[in-house]
Amino acid sequence: MSNISRRKFLKGAGAAALAVAAAGVLAGCSKDDLEKVVTKDVKILFMCNGAVVPGDQQTIKVAKDAETVALSEIPASYYPFGYKVTSTGDLKIQNFQGTDAVLVMVEELEVEVTVHFYDKDTKEDVKIASFWCGASTKSISKAKADELAGDWCTIDADEKDPFTINWQDCTIRIAAKKN
Repeated sequence: MSNISRRKFLKGAGAAALAVAAAGVLAGCSKDDLEKVVTKDVKILFMCNGAVVPGDQQTIKVAKDAETVALSEIPASYYPFGYKVTSTGDLKIQNFQGTDAVLVMVEELEVEVTVHFYDKDTKEDVKIASFWCGASTKSISKAKADELAGDWCTIDADEKDPFTINWQDCTIRIAAKKN
């Protein structure tokens, strides 16, 4: 028989009872509750020339006491189209308009946009032109479309100005009549 005193036995039994009670308390918590206790959401903001890049703002979960977020922890799918990331390394978590955020510095790229001038009746292209613009450009004016159409075609009178760029495939489609 081992030499366990009554005092050591009661101390060990108390510690074991405390561990069992703590496990019971934590078992009642959902995963979401536990995440709230040990993590926080940090907003990812992409900044270009001192302004937030428009688009969906994403968040990531980090440890509650984290002070930085490694750039490598930000999923590539969060990065805005047409921009190149210039930030490196660990990004400091800071208060931005009342919320925890990291600011990722980006630089706007020039992107080639293809303009398809098409016949409204046949839906066939009558002319294809292209131009380069910054990724923040949303549309082009009728004047720019006329310049790109040149002497080849005339923009259909029903077409509305401005002409929106489809950033999924970097194109604009404009109804026109061949000259």
